[in-house]
Amino acid sequence: MKIFPLILLSVCGLSACSTSQTQQQNTVQKQCKVDENIQRHAIPATPNNMSLPVFGQGVIGWATGEEGAKQRLQSVEKQDIASFKKQGVTLAMLQEWQAFYENEQKRNPCNPTAAYRAQLMQKIVMLWTE
Repeated sequence: MKIFPLILLSVCGLSACSTSQTQQQNTVQKQCKVDENIQRHAIPATPNNMSLPVFGQGVIGWATGEEGAKQRLQSVEKQDIASFKKQGVTLAMLQEWQAFYENEQKRNPCNPTAAYRAQLMQKIVMLWTE
């Protein structure tokens, strides 16, 4: 008799936990969806129409994913501007990419990389104009 109430409590505990996790996942899914009321911006130009991976990873140096963009945001410096210019990047391109990622961040909150790339582009623009 003493074991049955413990098992019942354990099962109820798991059930409550499972329900709580499901509710949290549903909340995240509701918050984490593309806002269809915000139109996606056209993909901005790259120097000499280079591919997006060559531009992003090779020229800007943001690696891949959220962590790669975050690391580049922390490491980009004023001295990088000369290299960007040499590879055909213009201030107008950087501003277009910044606007693209700011829009993408609003449109798709499920894309954590967009926020870091928007900040990275903003920082590069700031360094460019200092």
